[in-house]
Amino acid sequence: MPEFQFEGVADFFAMGGHAYFVWMSYGFFFVVLAFNLWLPRHQRFRLLRLLRARQTRQARSESPPPARAAAPETTPSPGA
Repeated sequence: MPEFQFEGVADFFAMGGHAYFVWMSYGFFFVVLAFNLWLPRHQRFRLLRLLRARQTRQARSESPPPARAAAPETTPSPGA
């Protein structure tokens, strides 16, 4: 059976007096890891939203304007 360096679980989490630095390092690592997973997804979402908006604007500018109904012609009044 393997020998353990720590007497118990409390000693393991205390890390021989270096627990603050060890666990802060783990915490920092997981924060950076989460940021590295989140950032590309967020940028992709923003890029797709930008491209969708640009495509919609471009389609609107290229399409012909809607046809307007012809205004009724006015005839000059006989007294004028």
